[in-house]
Amino acid sequence: MFDLFFDLIASTLAFFYDVYPSYGFAVMCLTLAVMVVVTPLTLKSTRSMLQMQRLQPELKAIQNRYKDDRQKMNEELMAFYQENNINPLGGCLPLLVQLPVFLVLFRVVQGITRRVTDFGLQAGWTAGSGTDAGGISPLGNPDLPFDPENLPADSEMYRDLTSGTTEMDFISIDLSRTPLEAAGESIVGALPYFVLIVIVLISSLYQQRQIRGRNTGAQINPQQEMIMKILPWMLPVFSLTMPAALVIYFVVSNLYRIGQQGYITQSLYKGEDSLGAQARRSREEASNSESSRTTKGSGGRTTEKKGQSTPKRNAAQGKKGGKPAARAKGTGAGRTGRAPTRHGTGGGRVTKPGTQNDKRKR
Repeated sequence: MFDLFFDLIASTLAFFYDVYPSYGFAVMCLTLAVMVVVTPLTLKSTRSMLQMQRLQPELKAIQNRYKDDRQKMNEELMAFYQENNINPLGGCLPLLVQLPVFLVLFRVVQGITRRVTDFGLQAGWTAGSGTDAGGISPLGNPDLPFDPENLPADSEMYRDLTSGTTEMDFISIDLSRTPLEAAGESIVGALPYFVLIVIVLISSLYQQRQIRGRNTGAQINPQQEMIMKILPWMLPVFSLTMPAALVIYFVVSNLYRIGQQGYITQSLYKGEDSLGAQARRSREEASNSESSRTTKGSGGRTTEKKGQSTPKRNAAQGKKGGKPAARAKGTGAGRTGRAPTRHGTGGGRVTKPGTQNDKRKR
């Protein structure tokens, strides 16, 4: 199956080169074509994710209701999914489908920059070019001819790459060389390569800002938060050691995703009735409900209304000089907050010690 993907994407790359014989143009057009094809999957993934967030309170209620019966819980959840026409895997399945497509695209773009590495092929090319076999360049030398992978052998792009050329020129950049290789020869000559890397960095950071800006209030796993902070910096670092053709691929895909994220924000997150707004309200309700349950179960004093006295506070007022609490009749024990009286009807001693009445009846 992967062979079919390789052949299809490589043939598409060769087709764009036939339309306009430029290596950079072909890579850019291929990247855009693949991004356009997978855009419906991206939109579907985003809608499914928002739909799940919007219905999260109902899902939590079902889980809490049947938490002691796993089978019944699963049955009720499946019925709920069918009733609301949602797929629980809809948020991640399209992304899993896109991953192999982008891996194949990456390998095809990388494959066109491959050079001859077999000694026999290298010696044959050297002999055919009329140079001394003893002056064969070491393997990995940029002076070696190309040996592209996956391209159709009858395509114009394949013929041009295998005709003895050693460079893939595009706007003063050799797409087969890495920025570090170019910097090793000349800093000035490497400036166009580093401009591309700066574009990759800025576009990656802007994408992150787009996503974070519309997901305010959403709970993010700490590990995911760390990955989101590091990822925009990783791609430019990797670009330093990759052929410039792949850096072109990164630039085009990032710029396309910026436009794509802008469309998603406008169509799914703008407006009070949008799916994103509904999902945000559901998150807020779930968060408030969770906070309320936590407060009630914390063991502290809570009141129904702000400013309402608690029973403990009322009881304490008697000790601080406030209005004493009424004592049940007939109980002689306990403090009432008043001095004893001779005319008290309750139990307890009310006469002074040592008087004639201070005798018990027998």
